[in-house]
Amino acid sequence: MHLSKIHLHPGRLDNAWEWHRALWTLFPGIERQANEPAPFLYRVETMNLAQGAQVLMQSTIKPVKQSDRATLLATRDIDPKPVAGQTLAFSLTANITKAIRDQDNPERKIRVPLIQEAQQIDWLKRKLAGAADSVGGLKVQPHPPTYFRKGRWPGKIVAVSMEGVMTVKDPEQLLTLLKKGIGPAKAFGCGLLLVRRV
Repeated sequence: MHLSKIHLHPGRLDNAWEWHRALWTLFPGIERQANEPAPFLYRVETMNLAQGAQVLMQSTIKPVKQSDRATLLATRDIDPKPVAGQTLAFSLTANITKAIRDQDNPERKIRVPLIQEAQQIDWLKRKLAGAADSVGGLKVQPHPPTYFRKGRWPGKIVAVSMEGVMTVKDPEQLLTLLKKGIGPAKAFGCGLLLVRRV
């Protein structure tokens, strides 16, 4: 895998859906498959509508150096090899939600954010269950709402950043989470799980 620092050029960054579209331009010739995940996960580190955004991106394909909407600032290969019993520090920006039935249309489910910290921590522990345990030292930082428009449909993401330590239980399960991400809204900068040794 590759871990890259990216600069998103200014313009259209007030719509979070455009962040995802801008990153796709660093993978020319890669066809987007319906219902298939993108070859990258990312999180926005800083955002300035006039100057652009700094993004940390993990990808299975090496991005090109430049496009009309983004610039590769730095990249390095990563090959995480967690070991059972190992203690790792982690960070995650996630869209922590639960699904409820739409009152107007009971056949339809909608996602609503979990905004209490205790609920958010429980959600994280459920997502990591089997892969890691003894999650501790948690710091939870809420983000302001992120708005997007996909076509004519508006939406809102309420993300939080979480940092802490975990003990590896099943290395293969943890590797799957590292590669695929955690939770919904990956197109909007959520789901990237990063770990390091402590």
